[in-house]
Amino acid sequence: MSNVRYDMANMAKLGSAKVTINSATTTSFDFGTPDDLNLAALSGYSPGDRVLVVLSASTGGTTDSLTWVIQDAPDSSGSIGTPATAVTSAVAGALAAGTSDDFSAFAVQVQPNRPWLRVRVTSSGATDTFVTHCTVWAVPNNV
Repeated sequence: MSNVRYDMANMAKLGSAKVTINSATTTSFDFGTPDDLNLAALSGYSPGDRVLVVLSASTGGTTDSLTWVIQDAPDSSGSIGTPATAVTSAVAGALAAGTSDDFSAFAVQVQPNRPWLRVRVTSSGATDTFVTHCTVWAVPNNV
C-alpha cells in the first residue's frame, strides 16, 4: 500500500446551499448572488484546481426519489450562458439519489471556457419532502 498525503486544509469552500423539495420538479441550489457559481470570479478557485460537489438529502419518506443535476456553462457577459450537463465522476452520468436519505460526492471536470456551475435537484413526486444540501469545494491540483 502506498503512502498518500491529503492536505485537506488547502481545500476552499466555493459555495453551499440548501433546498427543500416536495414536488415533482427541478430546483436549482441558490449559492447567493448570482445564484450559480462562476469559478472565474471566486477567490478560492485557481485554474487547474479540481472541483468536488458534495450533496446530501434527508427525508422521512420512502416513495419519491431524487436525481442530482450538475451543469456547466460558458460566460455570457458576466452571466451564466447556456448550461449543459457537466463532465463528472458519476458512472455513466447517473446522479441518482434513490428513495431515502442520501450522501453523494462527485468530482467535476472543469471544461475550458465553461467557468459557470449550476447544481440542481429533481424529485420524482409529491409524496415525500427532502431537505437537501450542496457544498462545492476547490481541491488544489497539487493535493
